Amino acid sequence: MAEKVKIPKSKAELKRPLSERHAFLLIEDNNAWITSPNRELAETFCSLITRGDPVTVVKPDRVIVWGIYAGEPQETGTIVLERKPDGRFKLVTLDVAPNRLLTRVAQFVGRPGSVTAEEGEHGLVLRGQLRHPGEPVATEATAQEPQPETAPAPEAPAGGFERITGADAIAAIGQKVSLEFLERGVKVRIRGKRTDCETTAKRILKGSPTVASDQGAKYMIEGNLSKSFLTKGTNQQGPDANGVCTREDGAERTFTAFGENLTAVQAACLKSCKEDAMFTIVVNDRSAGQVVISSGRRRSV
Repeated sequence: MAEKVKIPKSKAELKRPLSERHAFLLIEDNNAWITSPNRELAETFCSLITRGDPVTVVKPDRVIVWGIYAGEPQETGTIVLERKPDGRFKLVTLDVAPNRLLTRVAQFVGRPGSVTAEEGEHGLVLRGQLRHPGEPVATEATAQEPQPETAPAPEAPAGGFERITGADAIAAIGQKVSLEFLERGVKVRIRGKRTDCETTAKRILKGSPTVASDQGAKYMIEGNLSKSFLTKGTNQQGPDANGVCTREDGAERTFTAFGENLTAVQAACLKSCKEDAMFTIVVNDRSAGQVVISSGRRRSV
């Protein structure tokens, strides 16, 4: 019966994976189409990222499964999922899908705590343990925790912060580009859409980029970080009990906080900076994992 139902037509072409291990996901607004020669994989993938009842259409060489995307209907892109024999998965973007879309899809399909991110040759790569339909989504637990508003903050341990790190931190701040430290944290590489790379570069680089080039469907910028986004410098303190280091520059009237946990880092920065003056990034550091850096102009005293 489901095969007779008409599904919406996508604006972009639906890709045709050849391997039984692969499924291609196309998201346009609130529509999600998944294609794969493996019907079970396609329907499992679709059930994890959509709401309501998905529709399966069987073709001679593949199946197409369509459903209503469960995330924010604001991004468009194509994502490739590869399922490993041991139940793990790998997610990469095809064409120019934004990193935050890739990260959000990984949160939908991955078991809580299993998703990791790394910078691959052609952009961000996310891996994890594939969630079974019916298991909780990683972000659902976080979204439900603040519900008891009547419980006052003092009951929480002093200095305790919701733990948001790595790919979850990238998604939380809506970071559209991937960033990687070069030359011991003095230089940074930015990858993504050209406009997003250039916008980020203006906020965090000192002077002009040293390198800028097209890399297939993506764009890449390299340059020296401005002093406020460096993770080493004078007047630096910490790490504190939450693993956050802070630094202030009196001459430039800037204040910086950095560490692993997004909420702790931003809380430390907000104490000394105006919220609208703060800018937060997540940078991949091969020696220490992903580092959250929040910097802004100090409040007027």
